[in-house]
Order: sequence, then structure tokens, then C-alpha cells
Amino acid sequence: MDHYKDFTVEDFVWDTFFRQWVLSPTRETEDLWEEWIENNADAHEKIQQAKGIVLSLRLHEPEIADTEITRIVNQTVGRINASDKYPFFEEPAKQPKVYSFPWLRIAASVAFLLISGWIIYSLSTKKEPQKISFAKPIQEHKDSITEKWNSSMKAMTVLLEDGSKVTLAANGRIRYANKFLAAKREVFLEGEAFFDIAKDSERPFFVYSNGLVTKVLGTSFTIKAYGNSNEVTVEVKTGRVSVFAESDPELEQKTAGRELQGVVLHPNQKIIYSREEVRMVKTLVEKPEMVVLKAETPQFEFEDTPASEVFEKIGKAYGIEILYDPEILKDCPLTATLDNQTLHEKLFIICQAVEASYEILDGQVVIHSRGCKN
Repeated sequence: MDHYKDFTVEDFVWDTFFRQWVLSPTRETEDLWEEWIENNADAHEKIQQAKGIVLSLRLHEPEIADTEITRIVNQTVGRINASDKYPFFEEPAKQPKVYSFPWLRIAASVAFLLISGWIIYSLSTKKEPQKISFAKPIQEHKDSITEKWNSSMKAMTVLLEDGSKVTLAANGRIRYANKFLAAKREVFLEGEAFFDIAKDSERPFFVYSNGLVTKVLGTSFTIKAYGNSNEVTVEVKTGRVSVFAESDPELEQKTAGRELQGVVLHPNQKIIYSREEVRMVKTLVEKPEMVVLKAETPQFEFEDTPASEVFEKIGKAYGIEILYDPEILKDCPLTATLDNQTLHEKLFIICQAVEASYEILDGQVVIHSRGCKN
């Protein structure tokens, strides 16, 4: 990353890798950029200015031309750096320049960022208002669009033309085309709903909810996207889904084609998306369920069974990856019956018995052990 040493604020704003870090950070990119900033302290101020501009642009940038964004960025950066010019008021000739005080310079920088964000908002809202504030319009005639609102306190079932079923929770709203296009199936959600999507490998299914895009080919999952909440969660029951932010610079690429790109979730995994921070946290659902068929439900009765085999069997039953060192745990035997416990209870009992511990990292179970004393 040596080439970033000579970057200006504008260079950072338009750098794809930098924007990806700001808009969709991961543990790897966080560690990489934090280390680089620590080793390049003189670039800290430019980094903060560039991050502010990227975040100001992120909500509406798909609807604004590149030339307009460039003009706003140049104008904003120019004003921040122009310590001897005051576009909003005139300074008496003999008074000291206010930008000579560092804290005032920072305050002015923030003000200009807010102003640029307001300009962007004004430009992007010169459109006909929609009935519901969904992020992306469906490319269909208005008469072919259906909108459902569950005004009751009971769940409401909505059947789509492709055979998919949506169960809307109380006060949930959904909007969709009466007839899906050939290339994709799209719905827009506010509130909470459970989706049971008919499999169609040729037409991916998309759910847009409060800035988050969920893409599937055929699976079942729950989305919670309340308008007054900063968080959006997606919990997978069966199959696989991929999620990514609508502000993702590679949105068009990730929505095109049949491949699942972005953060991919498996059964019993969920994502928590922070709208303000544009940050995703991948973990397990609160109460994981077994993904095997009822006729094939395994019996968790173990007698002097190596812990490595126990973890392997449980991982397959719940469709969850359990990471451990088989060499260390193969000599740690377990004798127990674990048919009626939840997944977390099973893991706790096993770890207590074989002198280990576990944690949830990135939607996986990681076992920590130094071996057994006995």
C-alpha cells in the first residue's frame, strides 16, 4: 500500500479499495487500513476527510452523474483546504484567520461535508415521491405493482406469482411486481417477514430492505428491517443467501448473474447490518436448529467417543462449521447423552467435559483447547 502515501483527499475518495473499506468494512480490511494509518500518521487528516465525503455520498450516489459527484467533491475538498477564503461570510481585514485554530478548521471541515451532503440530497430527491420510501423503484408500470401492508396483529401470508411465499409480521409492508421479469425477481420490504422462495436457478430473487440487498436462488430466511431501527438482520433457515449493501461500489456486478456474491450465509447463520456505519457482523442465529430431515435426526449418545468426532457430528447436524484441532481433541473422550439440549447447551457441556472453550466467529464455532489432562 505504499502508493497511498502520496494520495490527496480526492484520490482516496475515488479509490475503489478505499471506498470498499469505508462502505463495506471487513475484519481484514479494518486491520489493514488501521495498520497503514498507524504507520502514516501524517495522512490521518486526509483519511478522515475522505471518509466523511464517501459517507456523505453513499446514500444517493447511484442516482447522481459522476461529473456532478466530481464537482461536489472538488468543491468540498477545495473549501476545506482553502484556509484564506470564506465563501459564507466576509472576515474583517485585520482579524486573524479562523482556520489558524485547528479545532475551528475541523469544525469547518465537518460543516462543508454536511453542506455537500445536503446538496447531494437535494439533487437526488428531485423526483416524484413514492408511496413507500423503498430505496429502488421496480422497473414496471405502476398498474402492475402490488403493495401489501399487514395492519393486523397477526402474521399475513402473501403468495407471489412464482410460487414463493412471504409471511409478513404485524405492520410489515412489501411491494412487488405482479409478474416478475425474465432476468430477476424483486421485492421491497419494510418491517419483518419470513421468505420461503421457490427455487429458480435462472432468476435470482432479490429483497431490498433499508439499504441491504439479499440475493437468493431458492431458500427460506427471515429479514427484520424496521424503518426506525439502525440495524437490518437476515437469518437463514435453509439454503444459502448472499447479502450486500445498496451503497456497495460493486452493486451492479453483485446483482447481475446467478452467482451468490457478497457475504454468503448458510443455515443457522445471520448477518447484522448497521445502516449508519455500513458495517456487517456475521454470527449464528439465537437458537440454531438441526437442518437434517426428521427421519434422519441423529442421536447424540456418546460413550468414550473422541471429542473430534463429537464436534464433527454436531456440525453436520446443524449445518454449521465447527473449527478445532483434531490432533489435540482425538484423545479427549466424551460420554454423554445430548438429545434434548440446544446447540449452545451441547457445546457448553462438551467443552466442560474435555477442558475446552468455544466462541462464535464470523458465523462459525471455534473450539479452543490445549488437550485433556486425563
